[in-house]
Amino acid sequence: MVNVPSAHPSQRLMRSTTSWLVACVVAAAAGFAARVEAACDDGVRLFPAPGATVPTNAHFVLEGVRAEQERVSKLVGGSDLVLLGGGDPVGVVVEKGWSSTMNRVAVKLKPTRPLQPNTEYTLNLGRALSGVRLLNDVWGDNTARWKTGPSADGAAPKFVTRPAVSEGFYQRTREGLTRTLKLRTQVNDLGAAYLLLTMQRARGVAARQQYPVPLDGEAVVFGHDACSGSFGFDDGRAYKLTVELFDAAGNAAARPFTLELSAPRPTGPELEPEKP
Repeated sequence: MVNVPSAHPSQRLMRSTTSWLVACVVAAAAGFAARVEAACDDGVRLFPAPGATVPTNAHFVLEGVRAEQERVSKLVGGSDLVLLGGGDPVGVVVEKGWSSTMNRVAVKLKPTRPLQPNTEYTLNLGRALSGVRLLNDVWGDNTARWKTGPSADGAAPKFVTRPAVSEGFYQRTREGLTRTLKLRTQVNDLGAAYLLLTMQRARGVAARQQYPVPLDGEAVVFGHDACSGSFGFDDGRAYKLTVELFDAAGNAAARPFTLELSAPRPTGPELEPEKP
């Protein structure tokens, strides 16, 4: 079992070296489910994150957060989404994905034909989700755009190092409870990749949780804040986690990894919720 130390409620995750701190900040700031936000925002996130370079056979993941869960779920089987760029619009098939008990849902977006190389494409979110807010908007104009690379990607990604939990974080505030874990690994894929995590209690009977978490650099953060998240935990309980690796083209690593971990828990006296 991996015994994960939990930070005191008044502390934030940190390391003494500058390089680790930079990796932590990047991992906490990017992607859809990996980021644990303080603000309780409704909206959607996309993987790969807008602004990324993607292969011509790219697949995408669209995540609905909080109030947008229902609208995103209803897209499954529809044909309102298209990618614009490079001539004729490219249709997008919406397939069922994953659901989190922590106010999030994710669906798979698959273009109906390969994209043109070295071309910018925009996903017309407004056509299917009028007025939606893009939570990982890098352009500042609420548009989802990517640039394709020169070719398709047919090579499966590989783990270079075995995934391992490096840190836990626990904080209770007036707004609610935040519990997260940081998972670190290295892969051989230089493009966008995500980990499909499947988690259930190591002992006893409990519902299985499964959700995708984007890999940024060598780390992902998964769990929940007071508003939403990718996974729910019970304090200090042991869980079995299966880790599968996928790249932006939907290629899967041949070998998943399984590890056992402990959920974050307070190591000192609990903070009383702040009074208004």
